[in-house]
Amino acid sequence: MEKKTPEKLIIVPMDGQPTYPNLAKKIYNDALFGPRIHRRVQRLLLDHPEGLNERGHDWYFGYLVCAYTQVYFGIKTLLNYQSVTQEIFQYCSQQEN
Repeated sequence: MEKKTPEKLIIVPMDGQPTYPNLAKKIYNDALFGPRIHRRVQRLLLDHPEGLNERGHDWYFGYLVCAYTQVYFGIKTLLNYQSVTQEIFQYCSQQEN
């Protein structure tokens, strides 16, 4: 059985911080992690009927971003993962409106 090599993660430095173009979209649309994001948002909306605050994006989705990068890229701790969680929050906000 062949061992699958991890995908290459695209990293673009911006203002001295790593950013990951299209990573949030990949996670949001992923067959495994996309539904987890949707369930997480539904649960958060039940717990916070007044709505979600963008300041909490890293807390809402950080563990899912780290799990995704570990599964698909072999990276346990993604530097500046908050840039990805913020984009995921924006995708979720667009879907809710």
